[in-house]
Amino acid sequence: MHPATPQREPTRSGLTDAHGLLAALWPEKESRPSLRWLREQQVRRTVPFIKVGRRVFFDPLQVRRAMEKNFGIEPASLHSNR
Repeated sequence: MHPATPQREPTRSGLTDAHGLLAALWPEKESRPSLRWLREQQVRRTVPFIKVGRRVFFDPLQVRRAMEKNFGIEPASLHSNR
């Protein structure tokens, strides 16, 4: 098992293709989702992308923020009513 690594912002700035995005957001290849998963997220519009002609580009920082918003889990309140 791999030790837990702290969450960090991608260090790459600017636009990249799908393979570059996956590598920027998931540095460890073993934990990286598939290209098919990313394409499904595009269809669902859960990740932002830019289309120039037939080419598709991503901004890793914008995608990271969108994923945190769409897939993030909020911690339970300490003072929840039970």
